[in-house]
Amino acid sequence: MKRSDGTWEPFDDYVLDFAIECAQAQVRYVIVTLVAIEGSSPRPLGAQMAVSETGMFVGYLSGGCIERAVVVEALDALHEGANRLVRYGKGSPYFDIQLPCGGAIELCFDVGQATEVLQMIDQRLAQRLSAEMPVKMPSIAGRPAEFFRVSYAPRRRLIIAGSGPAAVQLCKLARLSGLLVKVLSADLATRDYAAEMQAEVVQLTNPGSIPPLIADKFTAIVFMFHDHAWEENLLPAALATDAYYIAAMGSKSTHEGRRRDLQARGFSGRSLDRIQGPAGMFAGAKSASSVAVSILADVIKDSNFSLVHPASNSISPDHVQYELASQ
Repeated sequence: MKRSDGTWEPFDDYVLDFAIECAQAQVRYVIVTLVAIEGSSPRPLGAQMAVSETGMFVGYLSGGCIERAVVVEALDALHEGANRLVRYGKGSPYFDIQLPCGGAIELCFDVGQATEVLQMIDQRLAQRLSAEMPVKMPSIAGRPAEFFRVSYAPRRRLIIAGSGPAAVQLCKLARLSGLLVKVLSADLATRDYAAEMQAEVVQLTNPGSIPPLIADKFTAIVFMFHDHAWEENLLPAALATDAYYIAAMGSKSTHEGRRRDLQARGFSGRSLDRIQGPAGMFAGAKSASSVAVSILADVIKDSNFSLVHPASNSISPDHVQYELASQ
């Protein structure tokens, strides 16, 4: 993910946008994928790094103990012009590189991943669709080459409807955590702060006129209004979406009143149970930052998916035809 100053966030979960920019600048790159874990690992199967021929990188494959070694290995693979499989940790020829967990990981260095495939994946994710990438494993001891398939989910998105310091802090923390953020607010100061943090901003004008609320299964919605009249039309709109998480600020008594009002309007208990109230993982937060931390922790806890992960039956023979999912 690019920062507002044009530099890249090095420790991001998603690396393909960096690789695409390298390709557009005629800079060669390597896609490094975690394809095997022995014991425990701080990163899941399918985690990736992208390394450019200049030594710049985005992504991470450990808790910070092997990334520099991965860059050196990637540059050597680029020089050789061939994919390679490298083991780090227990049983690795690199005795000076040890994993704190005592286990081992295997990384595939892919020097030939087509830019067109990366662009197609990036386009699908921009459309909020899942995608897959084939990573060609090098043949070993006469065995035919295999594909490790990596699945990609759209980046998590958070819609914040409301205003005030807690809403601003939640926007800030969510952006720093790599989430896409959209802020709906009638308050100019809140909108200005959100825009500074590269959030999408929508102006609310009055409670009776709301913009379309669109949320998929990778999106969370949080209501942070002090005037709960704004919730009257927005909450039903949220319940009509596929959002995986919906929450609203307010006391327990406020939330009970919220449920009664919605029930009187015909919403079932099952629908009402989708609304977390009061919003947040822990009660009693009094500062804007602690409220934001509590809510963001709940948002992340309830998202049982990753940006990148191995597809089911991820290792497949070389002759298996590969197609992008849902194309």
